[in-house]
Amino acid sequence: MGMEKSLGFVVSLKPLKLDSENFGYWKVMIKQAILSVDVEVWIAVEDGWSSPMFKDEKGDIVLKEKMKWTNEEKAKSKYNSQAILVIFNALSMEIFILVQGCVSAKEAWNFLEVLFEGTSSVRRTRQDNLASQFEKLHMTENESVANYSSRLNAIVQKAAVLGK
Repeated sequence: MGMEKSLGFVVSLKPLKLDSENFGYWKVMIKQAILSVDVEVWIAVEDGWSSPMFKDEKGDIVLKEKMKWTNEEKAKSKYNSQAILVIFNALSMEIFILVQGCVSAKEAWNFLEVLFEGTSSVRRTRQDNLASQFEKLHMTENESVANYSSRLNAIVQKAAVLGK
């Protein structure tokens, strides 16, 4: 008996609406929600998707009719649609309006990263600031190990979300 792909959709127990204060948390949770649908769905976010194209008799690159899509092209379209649905469902109306024109999940994901984390240079600055906070971190005299560990873990998690 082989492993079968889940045909269902995993429903989150609580809504994960994105706001400007929780992007790091939201990003981790939505990535897991997308992965829970299927790893191929997450790959659609990482690799991107665009409508299949082909070279016509004139040599021009044109959109391929959906009726002529291969099974693989249909599957990739479906994975992209599932990923973008998870992302869109986790946005407030104000943020959704900014990304509603995105055709690929990767496009929406990248837009949200830049919107909330900044460009790669801004992200590097944030990573450097976290590294500085880490270097300066020390346990105070009256602090519990649990509290110190919590402060340390917060820095580590923020750095992980920024890819450090």
